[in-house]
Amino acid sequence: MNFRSVRLFVLIVTEYIRRNWVWFVGGVIVLSFFTFLQIKFQFLHSENILRIGFVGTYQEHDLPDDVTGFISTGLVKADNQGRIKPNLVTGWEVNNDATEFKFRLKDNLRWIDKTAVKASDLDFNIPNTSISYPDERTIQFNLKESYSPLPSLLIKPVFKKGTLLGIGPYKLTKIEKSRIFITKITLQEENLRLPVIQIRFYPNEKVAAVGLSLGEVQALLGLTNLKAIPKNLLVAVKQTTDYSKIVTILYQTTDALLGNRSLRQALSYMAPKIAGEEEADNPYPPKFWAYNGDSKKYLSNPKEAQSALERAESSLSEDQLRSELILTTTPNLEDVGKQIVKAWKKLGLDAKLRVESGIPQNFQALLTTQSIPADPDQYFLWHATQTKTNLTKYDSKRVDKDLEDGRKIITEDERKAKYFDFQKTLLEDAPATFLYFPKTNIVYLKKVGPLLDKILSL
Repeated sequence: MNFRSVRLFVLIVTEYIRRNWVWFVGGVIVLSFFTFLQIKFQFLHSENILRIGFVGTYQEHDLPDDVTGFISTGLVKADNQGRIKPNLVTGWEVNNDATEFKFRLKDNLRWIDKTAVKASDLDFNIPNTSISYPDERTIQFNLKESYSPLPSLLIKPVFKKGTLLGIGPYKLTKIEKSRIFITKITLQEENLRLPVIQIRFYPNEKVAAVGLSLGEVQALLGLTNLKAIPKNLLVAVKQTTDYSKIVTILYQTTDALLGNRSLRQALSYMAPKIAGEEEADNPYPPKFWAYNGDSKKYLSNPKEAQSALERAESSLSEDQLRSELILTTTPNLEDVGKQIVKAWKKLGLDAKLRVESGIPQNFQALLTTQSIPADPDQYFLWHATQTKTNLTKYDSKRVDKDLEDGRKIITEDERKAKYFDFQKTLLEDAPATFLYFPKTNIVYLKKVGPLLDKILSL
């Protein structure tokens, strides 16, 4: 094409636009508006791509289980009653004092890259434990001390040593970072029978909500607070109760005021049941095999609260009872904290709420969310020697003995007897008030509901 032809073409186009400028400008405006909507809401999107948001800052070694669960699975799994069952193993053998465990891998296991899974491919980080591989399908754990709950530590997804290569169904195909932290990853299933998953990580729930609003993601998983999510007919919410966590009031048992057991009982009786949440009357979920339904019950019982307060008054001075009682919590539990403080004030106590951005080192009473171990062994939470994780400084020789014995015994019935007694003593001493099992929220655009259901069912 020569210069004269190009010049003629430009003149024709220019004249056409001049004569039809209204239509041309209107078309540009409509196209710009449609482009904005497409960026924001992704009306035209691949039917096999799902963009998900998670809250938190992560590196390769500490990705959340909800993410790594797409890539791999664990040697064992827990059923809905908390019993540990084989998953990638056919089973395991344990010696009489629970210091030696042998796990046997299933036949024909393969990594997502089609290579055979060998026992020596697996890497585990369990303190005070030596790990050996007698053959290509056997993993042996030798412990310095008896620890019958060891299988429960093997629920986490496994990866080929030094990699993020798992058993599947997904493979990590792309990873993006900002300095040392991951900002985005892409997961893909080999045969594309499942949607491609693009995962973004946000520093907090407020920023994540903005990401959903801007169309960066189509779903947010694991939100605890829905206030930041604007009401929208295009958006839906799935809620499930998370029995792996429990919202609890922890009492500092060495405090001059809260060292009194009767006062702790009064506070526990007076603490309100939280509307819309599944009540927890115990450190274990109600379906858990070690749950003791006959243990002491608290919450929303003013009559028993008053009786317990009267018992406390016999050993506490008037000055102590008139002193401030500070309940500390984080912003996401502020509304619950207000309900608790309001209830405590009805007992005549000078209760006040303090909201802090993180978990404080020192507190009188702390409203927080705790993780519940897959096994009923809660040694690290309540044993007197666990000074870093026993935040209440609770010290009970009877509870210590129950917890010590529970991790040495192998048979379920004998362990259950120990944990039943542990619950009975713990709840009588009331170093904590167990409130509810929190809900986890999945916020998503309705149009991606079918894709979301596919991956959530894995």
